Amino acid sequence: MVKDKKLKINDFVIGVDGGGTKTAAALADMNGKIIARAVSGGSSVRNFGIKLAAENVAKAIYDLIKRRKNIKIVSTFIGLPTIEEEFKNKETEIIAEIKKHKKIAQIFKGKLAVASDQLVAFNAGVNGKDGIVAICGTGTAVHGWNDGKEVLVNNQGWVNKGSARWIGRKVTQAIAENIDGRGGKTILMDLSFKKYKFKDINKLLKFVYQDSKLELPQLAILCDEAANQGDKIAQEILVQAGKEIAAAVSVAAKKLQFFEQVPLVFAGGVYKSRWMADTATNEIQRRYPGKFDFVFVGDPVIGAVKLAIEAVK
Repeated sequence: MVKDKKLKINDFVIGVDGGGTKTAAALADMNGKIIARAVSGGSSVRNFGIKLAAENVAKAIYDLIKRRKNIKIVSTFIGLPTIEEEFKNKETEIIAEIKKHKKIAQIFKGKLAVASDQLVAFNAGVNGKDGIVAICGTGTAVHGWNDGKEVLVNNQGWVNKGSARWIGRKVTQAIAENIDGRGGKTILMDLSFKKYKFKDINKLLKFVYQDSKLELPQLAILCDEAANQGDKIAQEILVQAGKEIAAAVSVAAKKLQFFEQVPLVFAGGVYKSRWMADTATNEIQRRYPGKFDFVFVGDPVIGAVKLAIEAVK
């Protein structure tokens, strides 16, 4: 319930969860109830630059408010990839770029903050301050907090092991090896050729190299489909992805030295694969029995909404 008397029942907030391939935005009331949602293109500053990232954020926000000109937006919280790693000192510049989009001027009268998507994902899963978030989507990042100490692991985005892009690259390699006769048989070739109407490996390679930022992660979905159909190579790829995430979490846990059980939040589309998710949790439980309370987040933008509300309370 709204407790601050200065805030009115018709005040609203906006939360934005930026990603490597898409940007999700949500309009919510002061109790956190989501009224509307919108999606636009990716908003990773590392991958797209400040200008395009800000443009996609503005597009998602505009889609939320274009038919709601009379509502009051008291707070907007925007979580973006790579802010923590490379662009923490660029938050003011990013906000300035967003403010160039006059079509969303409606939000500028309220509070406006830009921070890490890791903070957004963690808050989507828990309300506390200590614990670990393990993001695994287009890219990866493991971020942990304990009594004021912070640790970042496996946070270089797409180049890290375990991500959807890493899985997509493994799928491409498996298909090439299958065609050459260098690797084991796999249905990954049949699935990808059928879905994207490829006639040969060259068409697949063109598809991948043309825009690997967008196309490689899509192959991770086919990998999970193949694994569920019993494909051993696809299963091995996803199991290895889970082990890579577990290894990163283990490094963070070792550095943070938790003395009590803390939440471990999993966020990102790759966890939709039971092969990957089960491997990650089982491996972490084996290494740190009873240390973590596992929380899977299906809707990270909720974290941005919570932080937007928190900013004005």
